[in-house]
Amino acid sequence: MRPVSTAGERRPDVRPRNRPAQAVSASIKHAFIPQYLEGLGEGSQLAFLEEKVNLILSGRSTQTIPSEKPQDTGKGTSETCYPLTTRPPSIEPSTVSDPFFLGFGYEESTSQPSSSAIAKAIDLYFEYCHRQPIWCFDREDVSDPSYLSEELVCCLLALTSRFSRDRDHLQHYGDSARSLVMLRMANGTVELETIESLCLLSYSSFLDGDIHLGRFHLGLALHLCRSATLDLESSHAGEGPMTERKKRLFWSLQCLEQSYGQQNGFLCIPSEVMRTFYIAASSDRAKQDGTEPKPPPLPIDDLGCSKSSDIGIWSLAAHFGWVWSRVRTYVSDCARNRLKEPWRHDSMYAMVLSDLTEIENKLSQCHRYDSVKFYERTAEELRSSRNYWTPWLKLQFTYHCILTVLNHPFLYIVASQYNDNLAIPNAFWRRSSELVLLHATWLVRMIDMVSEKKMRLIDPFFGHAAAIAATVHLYYCCAADPRLRYKSKVDFTKCRRFLKSFVSFSPACGILDQTLDKMTQIASGSENIDHDWEPEKIHLSIPLMWDVLQVNCKPKPHEVSTGGLLHPSLTPTVSTEEAEDSLASTLEVIVAMSPNVTVNTADGGQAAHIPPTMPHISSTPASPDLELGEKLVAPPDSLMTNTPWLWTDPAQFVDMENNMGYPDSESTLGNVDGFSTWWDFGNL
Repeated sequence: MRPVSTAGERRPDVRPRNRPAQAVSASIKHAFIPQYLEGLGEGSQLAFLEEKVNLILSGRSTQTIPSEKPQDTGKGTSETCYPLTTRPPSIEPSTVSDPFFLGFGYEESTSQPSSSAIAKAIDLYFEYCHRQPIWCFDREDVSDPSYLSEELVCCLLALTSRFSRDRDHLQHYGDSARSLVMLRMANGTVELETIESLCLLSYSSFLDGDIHLGRFHLGLALHLCRSATLDLESSHAGEGPMTERKKRLFWSLQCLEQSYGQQNGFLCIPSEVMRTFYIAASSDRAKQDGTEPKPPPLPIDDLGCSKSSDIGIWSLAAHFGWVWSRVRTYVSDCARNRLKEPWRHDSMYAMVLSDLTEIENKLSQCHRYDSVKFYERTAEELRSSRNYWTPWLKLQFTYHCILTVLNHPFLYIVASQYNDNLAIPNAFWRRSSELVLLHATWLVRMIDMVSEKKMRLIDPFFGHAAAIAATVHLYYCCAADPRLRYKSKVDFTKCRRFLKSFVSFSPACGILDQTLDKMTQIASGSENIDHDWEPEKIHLSIPLMWDVLQVNCKPKPHEVSTGGLLHPSLTPTVSTEEAEDSLASTLEVIVAMSPNVTVNTADGGQAAHIPPTMPHISSTPASPDLELGEKLVAPPDSLMTNTPWLWTDPAQFVDMENNMGYPDSESTLGNVDGFSTWWDFGNL
């Protein structure tokens, strides 16, 4: 790929990004030839490499390279032509293209993106990816593509190719971008856009389910931030567009780290490191020693704010994301059988709840659920203000997902089986059962609202949240209360349908969807759950449950994954026997007890009431024992006493597998007969 722009007059606050091909390539010889000298050995091969560099410096095309065994051309010379990707015999083949022999894309005219392709990629980025969750730059920062660096252009094309009809044609730009970034590092010419490119590459890898490669790009970007001291408050003095852009880059990387960063290992950074920033009040920070390093301030974001002291919605989503990273650590500890009794005051469970409450107190009234009234907004209004609503939805999903995972019954059932001394008290079990079902139902409530408004979400975190909620509803499919059992099947179907809507552009969500398919087959004995399924017990696959809770996107156990990064000699080995044994491990759930939610009747008339009869539905009732119009008296231990979700139309089960888009709006959303519902008491 040739440079997108040439030297010339630049806008203020923007450094010259590009150099002529000769200048960019001038240091290739010094940066990369030493890597190959040891393996070449023969002077003729070294001479060839020197000639190759000279061709690159002169900008001439070199579409072929000679091989070790020349052929007689009939003109007194021996020469054999191979495709450009062929390697010298002294270098072992790899799954990653060698940037040196590819010439960094400059010599292939077909790889040069047109100005219209770049403009389209920028439009797609702001339509689908901006502030969801990454926020490296605003529209005005990339208004003139001729000022963008080559690596940033390649990253934009690679990231947005999944939303383009030219997807297959544009995907190779990811490899080109990585080569250009490495060249910047080798030449010591890393700029802000280089780190932004790594941020986009990382996000693209996470969308693809390539966790290893995504974490490599993310870690590299964070290390470059540290090298440039962008992680310190002292480096962000003053005001201006470039200062804000640096802040947005740093916190965008933090958002990716919160959702997808490594949770264990000696090199990972504990999430507690940032506790002071997220939790401490301003007075507490003022008492800190001035010599202590502090992270940069949050970027300026006044969307939806009613006063200057309000924290912006994107920054608030990052705050809740930090608590989510703590929950991910908690799940990782549980998976390694390191669970500390959650009812203890010094347990991680208690600390995470405390952190969540502290951060919830930072949520201004202007951003709260009852104030913004998302459910009353039109679809067009939401689309025109995506910059606000996507991080608002991220905050809401994160909040409910935190409480769903913290109280997931699977964590404590497995822990009690592996630890004889861990006896779950009835009080904790009852309260956690109430919370997990409440917030798992709230996640379905959010999914219904998003579906009703036809709002397209891209961040794979939303798909992960739906998968987690689905595991809860799958668990309660064998509840003692028939109405709870029916509701759980309906909600499970909604979660799976929502997750499937991500599969077309996110292979990571595709892997989660396949995992849920396997769990469903193990639990029900078939690939689908319909309204006739009335199980007395189900079997939950323990390894698959961990895969969902930990968003594990690894391939099959017997397959090898290097993330397109490592040589096969460094590929970790997995024992096939151990993998088969783990897949055979299941948890039998005979009857899930129906949780109880007590409604506070002293709250000014907001208590929920059950309607005297079921609303009329045209489809077959969920249970043969329940006839339409029959009065229902819910048992005192039933959560379903105060919810209209019990009467969702079973027709939603029809053709669920073939519906890859968002479902139509549900007639059962909102209040029933003017009364509020029990899930209204768990919102933000």
